[in-house]
Amino acid sequence: MIEHYEAHPNAVRPQSAYNEVMAFLRKGLVDISMSRSSVDWGIPLTWDSKQVVYVWFDALLNYATAVGYGSEPGSADAAQYATTWPADVHLVGKDILRFHAVYWPAMLLAADQPLP
Repeated sequence: MIEHYEAHPNAVRPQSAYNEVMAFLRKGLVDISMSRSSVDWGIPLTWDSKQVVYVWFDALLNYATAVGYGSEPGSADAAQYATTWPADVHLVGKDILRFHAVYWPAMLLAADQPLP
């Protein structure tokens, strides 16, 4: 992700947000958890009743699944995904920067999908 943002410095704006994201990434990001046990609200995991999926994890997935990601190859939904993804611009509010500039791109890279 550091390489991506160094190659595309305009991908995160304003500059202060870019600096914040890069500082966070340079501290080292090895793994993030998509679930937690500290609260009982969230999407229950069927294989672990003590864990729930973070609601933001599911919400981020909706950006891609809403336009057909994961659809049957050759279907109309798959065709829609091929013509609408990646998005040209991903515009978000400042209070959710880390989710959209770190976690979401990491999820896309893990799924071998192009970044907006």
